[in-house]
Amino acid sequence: MRTLDSVKLQRAKTNQVDIRIGDYLNQSFSIFSQHWLQFMLFAFVSMILSLVSAITIVGPYFIMFPLQMGYGHVIDKIENNEEFVFNDFFIGFKQWTKFIPLLLLFLGLIIILFIPIIILGGVGSMMQLNADMVPFFGISLFAIFPVIIILGIVVSAIVFLVPYVIYYGNIGVLESIKVCININKNNFWYLLLFVLLFSIISQIGTYLCLIGVFASIPIAYIMAYLLVKDILLTDDKNEIDTIGQS
Repeated sequence: MRTLDSVKLQRAKTNQVDIRIGDYLNQSFSIFSQHWLQFMLFAFVSMILSLVSAITIVGPYFIMFPLQMGYGHVIDKIENNEEFVFNDFFIGFKQWTKFIPLLLLFLGLIIILFIPIIILGGVGSMMQLNADMVPFFGISLFAIFPVIIILGIVVSAIVFLVPYVIYYGNIGVLESIKVCININKNNFWYLLLFVLLFSIISQIGTYLCLIGVFASIPIAYIMAYLLVKDILLTDDKNEIDTIGQS
């Protein structure tokens, strides 16, 4: 298993790194095309697991990162010309407890973001009783939603790498967030562009053809791992460069 490369990490924290978005995208299509059946089947199983776990409301949040880590494990095997089995996609669940603090933090942030919406909902109800509240409601709606959208975009760029840093670096959540903030200081716009492209690709299958999402999602996650491997992970598979052991 790869680990965080201390040299690459320090370079990413102090300098602008070469984020070769076009190369990652081309490579992701190439890898997917060679093993499209396995990747599409995994995407389908992942969706079923998410739907079933949604019964608990918070269930999908607890399985999304372990499922996400499975792509990297399989990609490494493919690039090393090693055989892989379907169970290799689920290797992330061996360390799923690493993500619990991050998931709780995300749930807290979601709740905080919903507070203004709840408040606006209350104001909307009051409008039925008091017509004078209509202008206030309109101004509040116009002001709050753009702020929420901008904050969401900024936060997504900052935390995009956090699950990978936690998984491959054996670092706690708060320290991982600090690491990713430092990386974003010099690479924010490129990471933001990458995150936007990731979001578009992962969802484009839904709009083109519903079944297409089982292709677009794997391609997006393959591309994401190729980025992480290129700028943060060891080129070999030893653990000499592991940082932040806890």
